[in-house]
Formats: sequence, structure tokens, C-alpha cells
Amino acid sequence: MTANTTRPFKWDRVVRFSHWMIAALFFANMSVTEEGSDIHRWFGYVILGAIVLRLIWGMFTHSEARLTRFIPSLSAARAHFSNLIDGRDHTSSGHNPAAALMIWSLWGLLLVTILTGWTMTQSGGELEWLEEVHEFAANATLVFVTIHVSAAILMSRYGMRNYIKSMLY
Repeated sequence: MTANTTRPFKWDRVVRFSHWMIAALFFANMSVTEEGSDIHRWFGYVILGAIVLRLIWGMFTHSEARLTRFIPSLSAARAHFSNLIDGRDHTSSGHNPAAALMIWSLWGLLLVTILTGWTMTQSGGELEWLEEVHEFAANATLVFVTIHVSAAILMSRYGMRNYIKSMLY
């Protein structure tokens, strides 16, 4: 009898660092910092830096974090959900097709939030429509984060892989 030497999947340090940096600072900006304050803006800039780090890492790494390994596709996500409904779990490492859509959506919403926040700062806050877009993008991000966390918990609980553990250590 041979020992099972297969190690559980785990995200690399750059992915975990950027993920938790973005999560912590986004949560702080949504709940703790004062809108428009220096710290609110700086947290936004650090989030931008973490996204840029993650995207650069994703272009050069050969791990599951490589951007070309999770290109978003609505049809692939639909097939993934269909498989889940039929009781077939997604067993490959890295992102499943639904997660790919979620991650790219989150990055896009965060970038819209940051860009509109920066533009408001540059314009002196004179453009009310820009503030509305900024708030919409931030609130949409919060909704997507809630779905993301819920899906990770459900998939870890009922799926074949612990998504939470893979992002922790």
C-alpha cells in the first residue's frame, strides 16, 4: 500500500497577500475610514497597487494564478453550474469558471471605484455623477464580495475542495 502524497491545493504567497490586502483595505474603506479622507484615498491607492501586483504576477507565474488559466466565460460558468446542479463537482485546481467570472468582475469593479475616486479628487469633487458611479461601483463590489465569500464557504462545505483553507495557508 502506498501513502497518499497528494498535498491539498494552496494558493501561492503573492495571491494570498494581494487577496487579503485588497479584502482588508476594501472592508476598512467601506466601514471605518471617512469618505474622501487621506487614509481613505491611500487605502484605495494601496488596493490599486495590490491589484497591479496580482495582475503582473498573473502574467509571469506558471502556477494556477496565471491569468490565462482562468479566462472568464459565461458559457463555461453556465456549464459549471449545470455540473454542480447535477452533482458533479469541479475538481481541477485553481479557479473554477464561475470563480473566474467573479474575480475579473471584482477587479473591474475595484478599478472603476479607484479610478472614479481618483478622478473626483483631481476634479475637486465637482462632478456629482462621478460620485454616484464611485458609490455604485463600491456597493456593487460589496455585493459581489458577499457572493464570493458565500460561494467559497458553500463550495468548501459541500464540494471536494476546501477553498477557504487554500487561501489561508
